[in-house]
Amino acid sequence: MSEVLRYECRDQNLEILIVKPGERLSIYGSCSILCLAGNASINDFVLPTVSWEPSNFIKISAPQRMDVPVILQVSNDCSAYKHARLKFRLKAVAPNNYETIMEGIGTTQPAVFVLSKILDIAEGTISGAISNFLIHCSIQKQIILPPHFFICRDDFRIFPQEQESQLKAHINRLSRLRSDGQKTSILPIGHKGAGKSNLMRNLVNRCLSNGYDHVYVLDCDIGQSEFTPSGCLSLTKVTSPILDKPYGHQKKTFENSYFYGDNTVTKLPLYLDIFERLFNKFKLISEPGSVCIINSMGWVVDVGADILDSITKVAEPDLFIEIFRDQTEYRYNFLEQVDRNNVIEIFANNSLGVIGLPNQKRLPAALIRDLTVAGYFSSLLPRPTIASFSTVAPYKLKFQNVTICVPVDLLVEDSHIFSSINTQLVALCVKNIDLKTRKLCGKADMPLISVVDENSPSLQCFGFGIIRGVNVEERSVYVVTPVDLLKLEEPPLL
Repeated sequence: MSEVLRYECRDQNLEILIVKPGERLSIYGSCSILCLAGNASINDFVLPTVSWEPSNFIKISAPQRMDVPVILQVSNDCSAYKHARLKFRLKAVAPNNYETIMEGIGTTQPAVFVLSKILDIAEGTISGAISNFLIHCSIQKQIILPPHFFICRDDFRIFPQEQESQLKAHINRLSRLRSDGQKTSILPIGHKGAGKSNLMRNLVNRCLSNGYDHVYVLDCDIGQSEFTPSGCLSLTKVTSPILDKPYGHQKKTFENSYFYGDNTVTKLPLYLDIFERLFNKFKLISEPGSVCIINSMGWVVDVGADILDSITKVAEPDLFIEIFRDQTEYRYNFLEQVDRNNVIEIFANNSLGVIGLPNQKRLPAALIRDLTVAGYFSSLLPRPTIASFSTVAPYKLKFQNVTICVPVDLLVEDSHIFSSINTQLVALCVKNIDLKTRKLCGKADMPLISVVDENSPSLQCFGFGIIRGVNVEERSVYVVTPVDLLKLEEPPLL
């Protein structure tokens, strides 16, 4: 049989993809996938073989404007292959041509996938706002060209093959510690643009596929957060593979998150205090044998080195992975206490893009942060367009229940507070008794206001909202948020 074959399904939004063992393909764009038969992995997450059910699909997203594809790899090991079960599963999804497909397969043992072309609302919203976001406008050399994704052989690798055995050996070492009930941690390190975030997601997928039932991510990259909009540090338990970008897997509410309030570290003591709180939280709430993957910032010199030093002292990681793309760039100098045998160095200057296509301009960091915010609010949209946000109904908060926190460097006169917060993105935080507050304009029927500086306490954040309006006559603030404010015991601090 050919290396890759495609068949139609009864549902026009689905298609069957048959891939020969040993094939390694790159997928750009967005779709959902499930594996009917064969031994395959996506970004080092081993796909379970399942029947065709909508709930079994796993979303994958690799916009070409963000450079990095999803890697689909089919193993040569097919020892558990069952042709009779595959035939039964194919009949359910392709009743008109399943016999033809089985005849083509014969006695071979390929991987058989079902792909869904339907975009979720987050993907649809963002791809509609940015031209040529999912796939390149001038693709010529593709195997398959469905509407929102394409498959090719560009041999992209997150890291070189020679580091593969080294990484596997360390994952196996940590797995033995897991078997003894020990909690472990991994710290990926890398310059901005080196591929650290992709490496972090790959590590999550590897752990989930290597027997870890309890995988946590301590996200301290406040500039490019993974599960929250930027400006937060958070601890998240991950139960499924990460095969898309942050805008595609935003949590509506956060269980263990603190609002830092900036996308760069300007208040180092506060940043480190929050990190230590979250790591202690991991040690407190995580199950025996859990692993914590620390998503550090893309900053390895000056203050960035100080942050990594502090993280190392607090977490004492069991494995460090440093990724870099330029042999001449500054590298992080590990503390003397670090066992260099537990450090992997990855030179990952290997992304050439799709051969034959002109390079596209990279998306700036600020726009990527905006995409994450759009992804966070996308569940509220009646249609997959940003313009439809104006029709979303807001929550109404009475002045008497509202506390507004304003950073000291953004403080304005009390008479201008409402105009300064209107239409702004705000963190929804838990009220803190240590926060100093006063009544706005000194009036009893106005909200409380607090001026936040480096001495203010850390604020636990459970979500975000956008101020849609302030009605002074009604003494009300209107907030749009995916958080169900009606279920809160008390109104949030803004």
